[in-house]
Amino acid sequence: MQKIIIKNFGAVKYAEIEIKKVLVLIGEQASGKSTIAKLIYFFKSLRDDVFNQIYQDQERDYFDVNTDVVFVLQNKFYNWFGSTKSFSNFEIKFYYDLEIDKVLTLNLNADKTLRCKLSSNFLDTKSQTSINEVKKLLQPLSDINTHERLAHEQNKLAYANILADELNDLFSCYQVDSLYIIAGRSATVSYSEIFEKHLFASVQSRLEKNSTLESYLKKQTGDEILMLKFMEKIIYNKSFLNHYEGRIEKFKQTDPYFNSFITDKHINREIVKSKIFEILKGEYINDNDEEKIMLNSQKSIDLRNSSSGQQEVIRVLQDILVVITKGLKLKGVKLFRVIEEPEAHLFPIAQKNLVELLALMVNQNDENQLIITTHSPYILTVFNNLLFAQRVIDKNPSVEPEVSEIIPKEFWLDPEEFSAYSLGNSSIEEEPEYCESIFNQKTGVIKQNYLDAVSEMLGGDFNALYSI
Repeated sequence: MQKIIIKNFGAVKYAEIEIKKVLVLIGEQASGKSTIAKLIYFFKSLRDDVFNQIYQDQERDYFDVNTDVVFVLQNKFYNWFGSTKSFSNFEIKFYYDLEIDKVLTLNLNADKTLRCKLSSNFLDTKSQTSINEVKKLLQPLSDINTHERLAHEQNKLAYANILADELNDLFSCYQVDSLYIIAGRSATVSYSEIFEKHLFASVQSRLEKNSTLESYLKKQTGDEILMLKFMEKIIYNKSFLNHYEGRIEKFKQTDPYFNSFITDKHINREIVKSKIFEILKGEYINDNDEEKIMLNSQKSIDLRNSSSGQQEVIRVLQDILVVITKGLKLKGVKLFRVIEEPEAHLFPIAQKNLVELLALMVNQNDENQLIITTHSPYILTVFNNLLFAQRVIDKNPSVEPEVSEIIPKEFWLDPEEFSAYSLGNSSIEEEPEYCESIFNQKTGVIKQNYLDAVSEMLGGDFNALYSI
C-alpha cells in the first residue's frame, strides 16, 4: 500500500492519506482536493520520467541517483508547481511502499530551493546494479555497420522492457496506463477542431518555453501538462473506438457464428455500452470525425450542441469503453486514473451509473487504481452501496443471487481496498480535522454520520422554519 503525508502545501494544512485501489476525496471548493490528487499523480508518474531520462541519456553510460532520479524529480516539480521562492516551508512524504517505509521526502532548503531525500532502503545494491547494466546497453554504438545498428535498435526494445520492470519494482508502481482526467472536460467538445489544434499547439509552446527557464523563473504549468496529456488521450481514444467499432460491425455482418464468441469480457463491454446509453440518453457515434449523439433512429444531435452534462462526461465514458474493449484481448490493462469531479452537470441517477462504470473498470485488474475528487454526496452514497454489496456477501455468501439482482457483481468493491477522506469541513460542526477519514474499516462502509451531516444541516433549517 502507498501513502502520502502533506504539511502546509497550498490549501493543504495537514493531510495523511492511504492510497488504496479506490480513493475518494470529498470536500468544499478550495479545500485542497485537486492539490492532493495532483501530488499523488506527480509521485506515481515519476517512474515514467526517470525511465525517459535513463533511456534517452547519451552522456552517461552509468546510473547515477542524483542525475537520473533526484534532478529529474526537482525539474519536474519546478515545471509542475513553478518557482519555490514564494513558497512557505512545506513537507511532503510519499510512501511508495508503506510496509517497508520506502519513502521520498520533499521540503525546502534555507535558500528556498527544493530538497529531495530518498529513504535508505529506496534503492538497493541489486537494483542499482541492474539499472546500471541496462543503461550501458542502451548507449549508442560507434563504428558499426548498418546491420549491427539495426540489431542494436531491435535489442533496445528488450532492454527498455527490462528497464521498465526494474523501475516498476523501484517505485512499486505497476500501472502502464496512467491518466489524469481534468475538470472542465467540455472544453474538448464545445469548440471546433481548428480551435483544439490551436489550443494544443499553444499549450505545447508554453510548456517548451517554461522548460528552458531557470528554476527560480519557472511558472506553474502542472494543469497545462495534464491537459496536454488528456488531449492526446482523447485523440487516441476516438481513433481506437472508430477502428474497433467498424471492425466489429463488419464481423457481425459477415460471421454467422459471431454470438458464439461472446464471453464475460464481451458481456462487460455490453454493460458499459448500455450504461453509456442511459447516461447520454442516446448512442454516441463518430461520423467522419463529426461527434454526435443518436437520440433515436431518426434524430441525432451534434455533440457540440449537446447538454453540458453530456459534454462533460463523454470523455470519461470513452476512456472507460476503451479500457474495457482493450481488455477483451489483453488480461486487463493495468491502469491508474485520477478523475476530477465526475459528477459535473450530471443528474444523480447518471452519477450512479457513472460510478458503477468506474467500479467495473477498476475491477478489471488487481493492480488498477482509481482516485476521485468530488463535491457530491451522491457519489459517496453510490460507492457505499457497492461496498455494502460486497460486505453482505462476505457475511452471508448464500445470498449472492439476491444481492446480484440489486447490484450486479461486476460493480462490487472490496472494503479492504477502499479509502475516503473529507477535506476542509469548515461547514460541519464539532471542530473536525482538516483531513478526516470517513471510511469505517470495521463496518466496511462510509461513516453514516458524515453522509447525514449536510442533510441534517439543511433539515435543521427547515425544522426551524417549520416551527415558526
